[in-house]
Amino acid sequence: MVIRTASILTLALLFTSAAEARMYRWVDDNGMTVYSQSPPPSGEATEIKVNTSTAAPDKKVADTPPEQAAKPEAKPTGPTKAEIEESNRIKAENCKAATSNLALYENLGNKLVKTPDGLYKRLTEEERQQKIQESKDVMSEFCEK
Repeated sequence: MVIRTASILTLALLFTSAAEARMYRWVDDNGMTVYSQSPPPSGEATEIKVNTSTAAPDKKVADTPPEQAAKPEAKPTGPTKAEIEESNRIKAENCKAATSNLALYENLGNKLVKTPDGLYKRLTEEERQQKIQESKDVMSEFCEK
């Protein structure tokens, strides 16, 4: 019985020491980042907290160096390059559509126009002038000056 208790205590001590394991990070003379369980001979190293729990590690905490872990994530202040390119593409499409619509309405005369609900109708002169003005407004917004 005493041996069994001693064995259990020994195992508990082993697991406790593993839970308190320390990791160190430093940059060597060659510029390489080194991770080790013992500090470098110079003693200049950053101690890293080791997650010894059995739960899945939080990727942000595990991959972040300690000096950056306390800082909140910096949010981008402006649009990304992809967002700018997408915006420029949409502007170009809108400009092209407005230019096409303006030419259509200026040269329309008494022709039929297909409405959004799929029907055809003839525009009055007032409606045609309104569509011309709408096309010009869209062009002033989306077309380069």
